[in-house]
Amino acid sequence: MMKSIPKAAAVVMAAALALSGCTPAAQPSATSTEPAAADPGQKIVIGFAQQSLNAPYFVAMQKEAEKQAAEQGFELIFQNANNDPVLQIDQSETMVAQGVQALLVNTVTVGTEEAKMKEIAAEIPLIFIDTDIPNVGVAAVKSDNVTIGKGAGLIMAERFEKGTTIKLAILNGGPRDEITGPQRRQGFLDGLEAGGVKYEIVAEADANYSQEPAVTGTETMLAAHPDIDVIYGYNDSMALGALQALRTLGNDKVLIAGIDGQKEALAEIQKGGCTGQYVSTGLNSPSKATAGGIEIALALIKGEKQPSDIEPVTYTEAVGIGCNNIDQYYDPDSVF
Repeated sequence: MMKSIPKAAAVVMAAALALSGCTPAAQPSATSTEPAAADPGQKIVIGFAQQSLNAPYFVAMQKEAEKQAAEQGFELIFQNANNDPVLQIDQSETMVAQGVQALLVNTVTVGTEEAKMKEIAAEIPLIFIDTDIPNVGVAAVKSDNVTIGKGAGLIMAERFEKGTTIKLAILNGGPRDEITGPQRRQGFLDGLEAGGVKYEIVAEADANYSQEPAVTGTETMLAAHPDIDVIYGYNDSMALGALQALRTLGNDKVLIAGIDGQKEALAEIQKGGCTGQYVSTGLNSPSKATAGGIEIALALIKGEKQPSDIEPVTYTEAVGIGCNNIDQYYDPDSVF
């Protein structure tokens, strides 16, 4: 069950809550609260502040949260910030005022939100999923972005002779992508190097983890650098946008890599085999990250665990996916 909250409701609700009495992190926050166990007869309410719904990965997180709410009988309040950090802060504070007993956050940006999220973490359990603010909140459940990036890079390196220098173009997440993208970038470059391949980064374009701007970005990069060998997107939505642009241009030479394990990308890898254009991705399960964050939230709300019992960071399974292991991971019926 899910509902949205009007921003104006915060003031009225806060006053009502005063009468009723109604934290990822590399390390637990010093301001994290020790939550009191919920009354067994009390309705559990969990908030989810999502950074965006502009990519299938984020939509899959919402669907998993709704599924968990239906199966486990808690109320879910979901808000989409549309990549606006100020709006995400406002939505988060409003959910706290409404009385959520724990808050899940997939943060838009670290710098703008850190101070306010620390304040929220002092009031209720705050759990980050996918993208976190270091040293804030109880815990984070996320992918090991360096590892999955490296896995994708190693698989890409297999398509070239050792010692080759490739011309690399990158589709990135934009200026607010302060943690996830840079980690995925470093991992992929490390993977190329570990596979014996050198690289020259000849072009980059901001695509904000979305497919449509990745199409335009790819066209622009290719117009300036027609000799690009590889395009790497920090997620599969951007990489699929690159593939779309290449097919429109009739270019079947440039190789593609992404991250996340989106099923459309996995389908391309399976279809192309070990000579296909879409070469590799890295597994990052939105369902497992969301379910893991909810599991922590419920344990804290019910008093089954205290923040000190929770690992500050939990990583979901991290592996590079290519033609040799695609059958282990591709499920055409999966949500993502």
